[in-house]
Amino acid sequence: MKINWKLVFIGVACFIIGAVAGYGIAVYAGNSVYSADLEITCPDNGVPDENGCCAGETYTDMGGYGFNCCPDGDGPCFPPIK
Repeated sequence: MKINWKLVFIGVACFIIGAVAGYGIAVYAGNSVYSADLEITCPDNGVPDENGCCAGETYTDMGGYGFNCCPDGDGPCFPPIK
């Protein structure tokens, strides 16, 4: 059986192009996720205070649960935005 070198070359070229494109997509996705973490804001589009709490929340020591941001009224507490 004779080897068709054109098909081998095309297969290797497609593999290399796919690997480069996959790497580029992975880097783009990773950078998009990283930049999204830097743009975290409060529900009112404001920035959190120095403790990571939004307006209407109080930085509260919850003992074994650590420090959380609790609403001034009723409602669940959440970890601070960092």
